[in-house]
Amino acid sequence: MDQIRVLHFVSSLSKSSGVMSVIMNYYRHINREKIQFDFAFFKDIDNTYEEEIKNYGGKVFLIPKPPNKSFKERFAEILVQNKYIALHIHEVYLTFLLAPIAKKNGIPNIITHSHTTMYSDKLISSIRNRILCLRLKKHATHYFACSKAAGEFLYGKKSLNSGSVVIINNAIDLQKYKFNQSVRDIVRRELGLQNNFVVGHIGRFNKQKNHIFLIEIFDKIRRKNPRAKLLLVGEGPLFEQVKEKINQLDVSEDIILLGKRNDVPALLQAMDVFILPSLFEGLPVVAVEAQASGLPIVMSSNITMEVGLHNYKFISLNETPEHWADEVLKMYKVNARDDASDILVKYGFDINVEANKLEKLYMDMKK
Repeated sequence: MDQIRVLHFVSSLSKSSGVMSVIMNYYRHINREKIQFDFAFFKDIDNTYEEEIKNYGGKVFLIPKPPNKSFKERFAEILVQNKYIALHIHEVYLTFLLAPIAKKNGIPNIITHSHTTMYSDKLISSIRNRILCLRLKKHATHYFACSKAAGEFLYGKKSLNSGSVVIINNAIDLQKYKFNQSVRDIVRRELGLQNNFVVGHIGRFNKQKNHIFLIEIFDKIRRKNPRAKLLLVGEGPLFEQVKEKINQLDVSEDIILLGKRNDVPALLQAMDVFILPSLFEGLPVVAVEAQASGLPIVMSSNITMEVGLHNYKFISLNETPEHWADEVLKMYKVNARDDASDILVKYGFDINVEANKLEKLYMDMKK
């Protein structure tokens, strides 16, 4: 059987990108003898998946950022030189620009993939992206989404209810995140947390993740439990602003800022409760990872309910930090971690199973 190729259009290949994390999870587990992924992107940054992609046989194309005059020419050139069965668009606001070029150059399948429930966390960008997406459904031939909420947001309730939207779960390698007491002991010892109540959060320091509110919650938690520590993993544009808030509340001695890390599965083992107070999400991969590790998780009710899988609690962001703190403390059970593997498999979050489904969707596009 001839190998088919799919071109993924993303903003960057960054390892800090949630979208790229999802794509790479599928790329690692899909049958690459049958299906190969290539990537077109316009942000050239450090710490990317480029080397891994090339090792798997994929191609990467850094192109001028739209609407640069040479963008259309370069994008068309890539399409002509490589016979793609589909263009898989993750930057959906650019569909109006990408789809006509793809169709003109013989790409029969245009996939748009909704990863969120907001156009942007910046007002001007949100208005712009909403306008650019007005004709999206006319350009796309296939509608993908990471959750029902993300699907309804981009394509509308009618399309979702009619079955036109395909839900591609943000699936993970469950074995990689399964609870391991030995790893937990090692990491907690390394971080000096053997006798502490460890609250955790992993996410980019941007408006969406709501770190300022998270720090306010933790301030209340540590007042109620003096052994409490907060692990913050990630980096981003609001890092200094968050540090300012930490200093303002005088909680710096109880917060460990770990920056960007490549050992997320191990760090999850060290935590006791995970907090995700996001302003909005499509379906956060980190919430799936946390639950796969058996962690109790407290989440904002702004997050799609589909990510509530095991030992979870949704709370409104209208509630006070003190209320959140009380709920977090209720979730904490000393040395109690469940194996949630069977539950996550049932709800479609086992990457080995879900990659086979995606593979079939791509193969059917060839017919």
